[in-house]
Amino acid sequence: MRILQGRLLGRLLTLGFDLNVEAQLDAVTLEIVKTSEIEGKSLNNEQVLSSVARHLGVDDGGMPTATREIDAVVEMMLNATYHYQ
Repeated sequence: MRILQGRLLGRLLTLGFDLNVEAQLDAVTLEIVKTSEIEGKSLNNEQVLSSVARHLGVDDGGMPTATREIDAVVEMMLNATYHYQ
């Protein structure tokens, strides 16, 4: 379900829809955290949110810095979500 939401979000953004940034960050962060949980990996929500914000060019508001591992997972998921074709 979350993957479908991410795909929809990606499509809306590419079509030029202006979505609430906070809602976008929350949706993408939740998708990444839940997908990782399914794969047996627990990620720190705040670090994921920080990494997502940075990758999307949004001020992270001083959130904790993400690890390299989290950055890699976020980058992979954002590429899959926004460049799914």
